[in-house]
Amino acid sequence: MSKPTPRYQLQFLKNIQRLLAEGRFTASYKYALLLSLADVAVERGDDSGKALTISTKSLAEKFIQYYWRQALPYLPRGRSRDGKVLQQNTDRQAKIIAVLSDAHQTHGGSLSAAKRDAKAWKSLVSQVDQVVRGMPLWKLQTVGNSEFDFLYQNVGKGKSIKLKAGVAFCLRQFHGLIGDLVRGAWVRFIRGTKQNQDVLGTTVDLYEFLFGSDRASLSDMVPILTSVQSGGCFYCGKTMKDGAAHVDHFIPWSRYAVDLGHNFVLAHDKCNLAKADHVAVARHLDVWVERNDRCGTELASAFHDRGVQHDLPTTLRITNWTYSQIAMANGLTWEKGRTMVPLSSDWERELRELIEKAA
Repeated sequence: MSKPTPRYQLQFLKNIQRLLAEGRFTASYKYALLLSLADVAVERGDDSGKALTISTKSLAEKFIQYYWRQALPYLPRGRSRDGKVLQQNTDRQAKIIAVLSDAHQTHGGSLSAAKRDAKAWKSLVSQVDQVVRGMPLWKLQTVGNSEFDFLYQNVGKGKSIKLKAGVAFCLRQFHGLIGDLVRGAWVRFIRGTKQNQDVLGTTVDLYEFLFGSDRASLSDMVPILTSVQSGGCFYCGKTMKDGAAHVDHFIPWSRYAVDLGHNFVLAHDKCNLAKADHVAVARHLDVWVERNDRCGTELASAFHDRGVQHDLPTTLRITNWTYSQIAMANGLTWEKGRTMVPLSSDWERELRELIEKAA
């Protein structure tokens, strides 16, 4: 199949809006499923427009990532106590929350530690996989009393789904927009659940708790990256004074919420603030690719020792997708200060070579 027509793409977005507006949401699982489908389309799909098969196990792993921090008590700003785990179901608490609460206790709250325990991780994924297959997977595409299976065929059973032709393309093309729509609906669901209303603070507090980056863990990156970058700013190359280094998401968090180790770089505060949520120019991309090619194994070892999540092949695919989106939109990239320039046509050469090497 060729790439979907503009008409198809517009209708796809309307279908997502309809699903969120008219679907029945008695738990937050369907929101997590939509976000997971979009993420897997980015990480494992392409822009050909063809169908994409996704295992329920890969969706379960995404569910764990989304719900991991939500299994912790929520404590609004200004309160020093009386926090509680937010209700994710209009009736009793969602089963996944209970499963992940136990995993938190077993692994000291560290998702990375949970992944390193191969036997425990396999068991955890299996438990969540059963919930995904039993609850949201075959109920997501229901509007009223009718089936609305525009994403994948609603066969009602099995350990995989097949996204219909054109769906993966649209999920990749509109990943940011779909993410904003779904996360906003998820926040409204949590806020509207009566069991949560005695503890909730402002919407900003709640949104950051549900979907924000785990900033506390970024401090572990500083000594690792300082060594690899020889104490220099990734973007301007100037030496950074002790305590002046900022950990920056090379692919901005706003573009794709990924806290994988190889995505991080160290930068001066001015460079970091100037780059903000922009995507860096191709020459910075080339330096980032060269660093991960030259030091990828060394970095992975250091990340492992410090309990930092990392997955270089996935990070590379996310990076390729991000720059592809800019290329298709004829967008601008950040160079320095306030300077924004078009993305050069040869941006993907070295990145593609490393993707093939890391596969």
